[in-house]
Amino acid sequence: MRKRKGRSQNKLESLGPPGNTRSHIIYMPSYLNPLNTGYIEELAEQYRQNPDSIDPSWRYFFDGLALRGRMDQSLAPQGPREADDLEFELKVLELIQAYRELGFLIADVNPLQRGIKNHPLLRLDKFGLSEADLEKICDVGNMLGLGRVTLREILRTLTEYYCSPASVEYGHIEDPPSRLWIQKRVESNYLTKDLPGEARQRCLQKLVEAEAFETFLHKRFVGQKRFSVEGNDVIIPMLDYIIDQASQLGADEILIAMAHRGRLNVLANIFQKDLKQMMGEFSGNFDANVGDGDVKYHMGYSTKTVTPAGKEVHLSLAPNPSHLEAVNSVVMGICRSKQKLKGDKTRTRTLAVMLHGDASFTGQGSVYELLNMSDLAGYTVGGVIHIIVNNQIGFTTMPQESRSTPQATDIAKMLEFPIFHVNADVPDAALRCTSLALQFRYKFKRDVIIDVVGYRRYGHNEADEPGFTQPLMYKAIANHPRVRQIYAEKLSEQKVVTPEAVGAALEAYNHKIEEALAESKKTKISPAMHAFGDRWQSLRKPTEKDYFKKSPTPVKVEELRRIGERIAAVPPGFKVHPKIEKLLQDRAAMLRGERGVDWSLAEALAFGSLLCQGHMVRLAGQDSERGTFSQRHCIFHDIETGRKYNAFNFIQEKQADFEVVNSLLSEYAALGFEFGQSLANPGKLTLWEAQFGDFVNSGQVIVDQFITCSAAKWQRFSGLTLLLPHGYEGQGPEHSSGRLERFLQACAQNNIQVCNLTTPAQYFHLLRRQVLRDFRIPLVVMSPKSLLRHPLCVSELKDFQDVGFQEVLDDPNPALKD
Repeated sequence: MRKRKGRSQNKLESLGPPGNTRSHIIYMPSYLNPLNTGYIEELAEQYRQNPDSIDPSWRYFFDGLALRGRMDQSLAPQGPREADDLEFELKVLELIQAYRELGFLIADVNPLQRGIKNHPLLRLDKFGLSEADLEKICDVGNMLGLGRVTLREILRTLTEYYCSPASVEYGHIEDPPSRLWIQKRVESNYLTKDLPGEARQRCLQKLVEAEAFETFLHKRFVGQKRFSVEGNDVIIPMLDYIIDQASQLGADEILIAMAHRGRLNVLANIFQKDLKQMMGEFSGNFDANVGDGDVKYHMGYSTKTVTPAGKEVHLSLAPNPSHLEAVNSVVMGICRSKQKLKGDKTRTRTLAVMLHGDASFTGQGSVYELLNMSDLAGYTVGGVIHIIVNNQIGFTTMPQESRSTPQATDIAKMLEFPIFHVNADVPDAALRCTSLALQFRYKFKRDVIIDVVGYRRYGHNEADEPGFTQPLMYKAIANHPRVRQIYAEKLSEQKVVTPEAVGAALEAYNHKIEEALAESKKTKISPAMHAFGDRWQSLRKPTEKDYFKKSPTPVKVEELRRIGERIAAVPPGFKVHPKIEKLLQDRAAMLRGERGVDWSLAEALAFGSLLCQGHMVRLAGQDSERGTFSQRHCIFHDIETGRKYNAFNFIQEKQADFEVVNSLLSEYAALGFEFGQSLANPGKLTLWEAQFGDFVNSGQVIVDQFITCSAAKWQRFSGLTLLLPHGYEGQGPEHSSGRLERFLQACAQNNIQVCNLTTPAQYFHLLRRQVLRDFRIPLVVMSPKSLLRHPLCVSELKDFQDVGFQEVLDDPNPALKD
């Protein structure tokens, strides 16, 4: 099976050719250059009297200086002092600002190359300073919590805060509250403090489990692919810590998206998947007679866990294909849907966590599409925790070969997410970053990136030889101690644990997994199925006969008229466009039976009738609110005030919610998001509409790897509906095909429905049966273009009441024979 796996982040400078050395461009405030002490003194006085009276950029500068905490002082020299001019202090302030913005560049985050690095933008001479100035006294007020200290002490403190094994990038964030929040915590030594003793003991226990699991498999199943987590073992205690800390912030459900690397370890030691079942998968004593199945490091899982604080949390790991990063938008859609179901308007209870490879994070375009969703009203989930599992190598490709940016995380700067960089060999730092990232997400409802810089102990998989292409790197890795050993020795020295306790923990886990292997050999292990739990309990896997059974889709004419009147009503004083007014008059005539019902009204009646029966409806796509062909108009706009009105949510007092979303200009991630929506709530009609059917091929990965086969591979069913406008009515070859032939080719074992409809009533019944049947299967509709307004493409009201969906329609007016 071909794999395209994550690449790397930081190049080992001493072990091969240099990596990407493109310089960072830093914004230095104009108020520091040229130096104008008189002007600054004048502004400082204004700031003391009234901070709001000066320009925001200056107010931010003085806030950082904590000048209000020095009301009895002046920026000008006060009495005898060793640094006797303001110019020196301002140079130091510029140095401080540079470390805040660029300290991460020299941070001690690479486990294979420990120590503080050098960078030309952080040299003393860059700021007009030299080593001769190190013993000069500088008064920095409350900045860094120092007051009057030497430049040497300032440098030491900056290095501790910004260049330790945990570092942060936040200079690209323009929002002052976010910047100051991060700065305050970093400069209170938050990232470098040791964790409480209990947390450190639990962290070590998780490292023991992670290492013992991999070591056991490596010895017992030689050469079998498992995509070991070794080298980034710390992600196991990080995930454990996220569950604990997020639950204390209000989360009761955590959804995880990740690729293959470390997945089995996460299943075993975070999800507590039955080790006997996992050993059966490795030994081959496994009954895989359900569906087509998939490799073990693609499978999903769900469970409930109890945190150390006694809080119950539901955990879900989404199944994923080999296509890297493809599952992320699916999980984001699941998260959004679950938040909606829970009425979680603060987006507190359901949290999404995504693990990425460093090269796939920069290389896969779907990642940018995903990140761009983060703050969009129709897609936001209140922030995602992104963990970059940075192995510094991807298959055989080095960083300078796989990206054009210095850092794997640089793409996130465009969206102003805070970025933490942490050394995978320093668990305390990793957990501190995790804690701060969670706090930021819950306070500001924004995404956060944690770049965990580690390594990959073996090859791309355990049968691969990395020494062919990275000989120097793998010589260093062969001699590098494991993080469990490093951390255990540290805690032993600090009297937090004893060596005997660590040995006992290793022995206990080894005994546990040995027993599981022995048990797995006694009988065939059956897979644990979670297909029809929770909201899927009333549904089932369909048989072939089910597809042709009639569904209760007809609706009485009186009810249709009531619904039609309500979805055409606007509030008093609300002025719609004259052409929309004409559209509403035409629809009223259709409801009175004076004209046949057209396509757009049939769709609106299907939506409205489902809402009245308690079924949510979500329609998303480019320009779907209006409709590509200006046919839908399901949201009204006041032409005088610009106010919007969604009449579908005011049909009756008790009804389900209707949501229509003009999507971002994306097919890949946008389609994955709606697929995720359909998984989380099978009682909702979820529709994704292509602007033109041709464009669906930009989301082909979601079609091929999820929509057409998730039931067969993973027992994950979906009722997602795809609307693909097609037809040769002008606009050329890029706007004519819904790729009908590709969908027909993908049909197998009743996996999808592909329908080409010719009447509005058929469309009405088809949409309704998607959620009224007791099973779910994806639906692909070849939507019309010219038929939307064709005078002959109409249906009588009785067709909505007296008949249901018909697979084939006879021609009522066959051509007469000669």
